[in-house]
Amino acid sequence: MELPTPELRSFFAAADTQYRSDLAVDTTAQAYLAGRGFTAAVASTFGLGVVRHPLLGHERYRGRLSIPYRTPSGVVTFSFRCIENHVCKDVVLWVDNKGKEHHCRKYMAPEGVERTLYNVLDFKKDSSRIYLVEGEIDAMTWSICGFPTVGIPGVKNFADHHARCFTDYAEIFAITDGDSAGYELGNFLAREVRARVVRLPKGEDGNSLYVKGGRYALERALADTRLG
Repeated sequence: MELPTPELRSFFAAADTQYRSDLAVDTTAQAYLAGRGFTAAVASTFGLGVVRHPLLGHERYRGRLSIPYRTPSGVVTFSFRCIENHVCKDVVLWVDNKGKEHHCRKYMAPEGVERTLYNVLDFKKDSSRIYLVEGEIDAMTWSICGFPTVGIPGVKNFADHHARCFTDYAEIFAITDGDSAGYELGNFLAREVRARVVRLPKGEDGNSLYVKGGRYALERALADTRLG
């Protein structure tokens, strides 16, 4: 992985500070996080923010939740999530001169920066077991419930060298959403990192289960898989 330059790291640090400050006074973003079951303490733990005063170059992320990718040396990139009350793929933002429709994207990330694993600080937890999920929201959800978890921002962003991060773990669980994309992700991780696949109920993901039933719902999902 090519590391960000010192200048880019400094920019990311400034963005991290600004967007966390924006979140502290933004009731819309706070309500979105509450709907996900995330308290202010959780937001602080993961450095979550909202882009209300974008730094130069971040104007297109205005209004989005900012999710910093933190490492022991600082923030190395961001993910910016839409928090509007709509289905992103159904919203046409503009049509180009060739007639192609451009839809709202649920997630956006800075261009020219390699996407890496999310929540890598959980690698430092004293555990012989690690959990893999798709996306940042689910990674945060499982992590706050006591499961050391890292997130993959899509299969296409899983690089060959990422597999080496899991070689020393006795148990690796890939927790996948209850849809076709989750099924494909589980098969991929079973091959790439010898993960044991936990397939969640149809139409569910880790966060949706958590919102409905708290930590117990996640524990139940794991127990059902182990017994099945």
